[in-house]
Amino acid sequence: MVHILTFCTASQPEIPRHPLELLAAARALSAQLGEGTVHTLCVGPASGAYGEELIHRGADRVLTVECPSVEAEIALAVVESAVRHLAPQVVLLPHDDLSGAYVGPCLAYRLETGIATDCGGFAVQGEDIRWLRPVYGGKAMAYMRIRGPVQLATMRSRAFDPLPADPTRRGEIQSFPADWESVRPQIRVVERLEEKEEGELPLDRAEIIVSGGRGIGSAEGFAVLRELARVLGAAIGGSRPAVDLGWVPHSHLVGQTGKIVAPNLYIAVGISGAAQHIAGAGSSKTIVAINKDSDAPIFKLAHIGVVEEWEKVIPALIEACREWRS
Repeated sequence: MVHILTFCTASQPEIPRHPLELLAAARALSAQLGEGTVHTLCVGPASGAYGEELIHRGADRVLTVECPSVEAEIALAVVESAVRHLAPQVVLLPHDDLSGAYVGPCLAYRLETGIATDCGGFAVQGEDIRWLRPVYGGKAMAYMRIRGPVQLATMRSRAFDPLPADPTRRGEIQSFPADWESVRPQIRVVERLEEKEEGELPLDRAEIIVSGGRGIGSAEGFAVLRELARVLGAAIGGSRPAVDLGWVPHSHLVGQTGKIVAPNLYIAVGISGAAQHIAGAGSSKTIVAINKDSDAPIFKLAHIGVVEEWEKVIPALIEACREWRS
């Protein structure tokens, strides 16, 4: 019997997509490993409201920890306490700024086990789990094996689709006695600043993303991309050069050092396709590349390629989308 633990932060009124993706991954992994239970540790001020939905989406047991905020050191302490108490064979964490960058690596050190980060899938042979993750800046995929008492992995966003809600599923919801109040954080959050214009979708929730690169040429060019995004109901993204030039906020950076995304549709405009950017957007379901350079690396990855100056394509595309919507 293989027990799997997933992690969910509960700081928003509605459950984010990523914890639901983790549950889908956990159920798929549990089915391949044989009988076992899927536990979800839910931490945050809204954890009590998430329990029933998490059960409907695949959890067998939900452990809630209600605390006013989910800071990195508190999250680490709570997850470590749950792992030592439940002794799961597999722990799945979201590959985000909190778990992927801090909780996962620190937890692996404390548990004296290995960790596979930014995983997009897995393969099971008997009881042996091999974790699939990108290597060489996303140019190749490799299977990794974890040595240690616990299989610990962070899963990239959009690697799995959430399971449909099943209101007939039954499970257990209970409070987990984690002593988070005794944690004395060494890091103090003074202020949170979010670089997001009013009305813009966050990248991690968008089904469609319109991204621009150096080839856009100016901040004024990004205003045209924003109009396309508005018509499509999409989020705005940018490559490293566009961010460095101040055309788009850093919070909209798509790439190895920014957000890892996998929307249903990714429109790359004026982006050459550097390895770092491909690592962030390469898992998108459909990639449309618009670039005047026919030799741009992005075309090797794109499902649809348009070799043309973006100024001739995007305005016409906006008008066509408007007509289609009307």
